[in-house]
Amino acid sequence: MSFLELVRREMQGSLVRLLVMSAFGGISNAAILAAVNSGAQTAGNGRGNLWAAALFLVALFLFIKSQHYILITATVEIEAIIHKLRIRLLDQVRHAELIPLDAIGRARIGAAITRDTATLTQATNICAFAAQSVVLIFFVAIYIAYLSLLAFALIVVVVGFTALMLHAKSRDLAEGTREGTEWENRLFDRQTDLLEGFKEVRLNRARSEELFDDIVEVSRTAANTKIRTQSETFKRLVFSQSSVYLLLGAIVFVAPIFGDASAGTIAKTTTATLFIVGACFSLVQALPILTAANTAADNIAGLEAKLREMSVEGRSGSDQALAKFEKIEMRAVEFRYVDKSSEAVFQVGPVDFDLRRGELVFIIGGNGSGKSTLLRVLSGLYQPLSGEITLDGVPVTDELRDRYRSLFSAIFVDYHLFQRLYGITDQDAADLGRLLAQFRLTDKTRLTNGEFTTLDLSGGQRKRLALIVSLLEKRPILLLDEWTAEQDPEFRRKFYDELLPELMRNGATVVAITHDDRYLEELKLPARSLRMDEGRFVAPRSVESA
Repeated sequence: MSFLELVRREMQGSLVRLLVMSAFGGISNAAILAAVNSGAQTAGNGRGNLWAAALFLVALFLFIKSQHYILITATVEIEAIIHKLRIRLLDQVRHAELIPLDAIGRARIGAAITRDTATLTQATNICAFAAQSVVLIFFVAIYIAYLSLLAFALIVVVVGFTALMLHAKSRDLAEGTREGTEWENRLFDRQTDLLEGFKEVRLNRARSEELFDDIVEVSRTAANTKIRTQSETFKRLVFSQSSVYLLLGAIVFVAPIFGDASAGTIAKTTTATLFIVGACFSLVQALPILTAANTAADNIAGLEAKLREMSVEGRSGSDQALAKFEKIEMRAVEFRYVDKSSEAVFQVGPVDFDLRRGELVFIIGGNGSGKSTLLRVLSGLYQPLSGEITLDGVPVTDELRDRYRSLFSAIFVDYHLFQRLYGITDQDAADLGRLLAQFRLTDKTRLTNGEFTTLDLSGGQRKRLALIVSLLEKRPILLLDEWTAEQDPEFRRKFYDELLPELMRNGATVVAITHDDRYLEELKLPARSLRMDEGRFVAPRSVESA
């Protein structure tokens, strides 16, 4: 999709009106030229020219008004378009499924929402001026034809040949711009690796060196790609400038030899050609920006198409969250990760699992045994490749999946803390103060103007705050993935002896991944303990109250 196609599709105002005003801008430029030339001729004869002065003032007024309208309208329209695109993209992202969204990558999504939309903003006014330049060239060329047909013929030949040569290279320039964007996206991914994996980088010098070498190589390739593209752009610019200067020289030095034009006519033609020179330079400088805008528009359209493919058809018409359940069943459920060649990398299942209201279930097992993946499948974040999940006997299909997810509140290992309590009513947030005191966070953070004063907490404190937020959500089922892993021994004991009993008394259903075998043996609550190995449950056993 080209930039102009995107603008035409998304624009709320009248594109025709904007183009008409651009035409007025070009015509007023040409009229200013004609008035100046006419006034200069009569001034050379020692006379004034009121008609030329009046034409100059009218043309100047039209130029000012058209410029104001074009610049302000174009800015308003493109910012409205960008706002609409951003909101639409983000809305599609929030309704996407997790695995295909991960396949797209944060770099591409972030680039479309920030860098590509910024490119569209930059291109808007440039394109408006380019449209004026086209109109100016057209009318000034007619004026030159009136003055000298030979000069007009030279303009048609030189400008036409230059335009054809520039167009012939436009596809290569667009491809170079697109390739440069892809390498910048890769550089963003490497930068994310460095910042989000900083602790791991600092602990492993070999990893640090290899990651940095990779960053250097990706950055170098991105730079070289942009250098090639910019070099081609500059060559086009120099070629077009040389062509226009050649045209100017031909009119001044060649036209008088083959025509009977007077010195005054040559002077007028030369002045008019200088107007065309400026307009041509504006067009040439607009070309790389328009090419980048076309690439940005194509990137946004491509991302939208992918997000639409990921959306679930036939979603439930009801957005009402489920407040309770009796039983969830997983029957012969299988899920597997696949790489880009569609080869299975890791598989969970087949799994048979029942979860009843009010149960406490612990899932134990070694690293990589599939525990976290199972919780993602159970919560509906991952869709089973085979088998079936039922909610109170009803299969969880695409129509039911969003409502099914509303049963769960989860703290995964890679959880994210939000600065605000999104999705939590003021009534539910009334318990925040009590919970902060219970979790010993009162002196660490608090809610002010709807935001936490800080999230700069230790790992254990962040998990406590995450659990507080999950409790405020008041969902029927709570999923905890290694929640106690970063807690000190005192708070770990508090979790098993105080927090879990309180949750069970309040009717919660809890599924927790844990490695705390010793605490499970001492637990004074009825619970089930299930062990996973290589993606399946093995040797189930019960933990009964003492």
